[in-house]
Amino acid sequence: MGKGKVLRFFKYVFLLFLLISIISYAQSNKLSIKVEGFLVRIIKENNKTKEILKPLPKEVFPNNIIEYHIIVENTSNENIKNVKIIGKIPKGTLYIENSATDSPQFSIDGGKTFHRPPIKYTVIENGKKVEKIATSDMYTNLLWTVKQVQPKEKIIFKYRVNVK
Repeated sequence: MGKGKVLRFFKYVFLLFLLISIISYAQSNKLSIKVEGFLVRIIKENNKTKEILKPLPKEVFPNNIIEYHIIVENTSNENIKNVKIIGKIPKGTLYIENSATDSPQFSIDGGKTFHRPPIKYTVIENGKKVEKIATSDMYTNLLWTVKQVQPKEKIIFKYRVNVK
């Protein structure tokens, strides 16, 4: 499989996997979940730099920046409490530090545990345990916890990744 085909395949598998992860947290079909991906384009116009979001193309390439939007809407007439939304950082990409909205927690272990930065972890160096601080390129997942989503409320969570 060529690199372009791998990246194209990766995009669709990732979006499906992300959607499945989020839906698992939806309560009794009361939440509508939509995931959108955008290619971030930086353009210069009148000596000013601005960003434009374009629909995610079929192929992405190294150094492309992708912005994901997870749109959560309470379609019921009831409050929904303790909603957890997980975003994935796909293999082949790196989370762009400080790009996420609404202060999520992060995982460095594939979503087993989540913490707010700085995330500490332990390694063995020269036979001794050494505590280190994870860098944003080690993040594998994001977790947003919403205490309550009111009836008909819509919330959009955003984050960016850079294609390796």
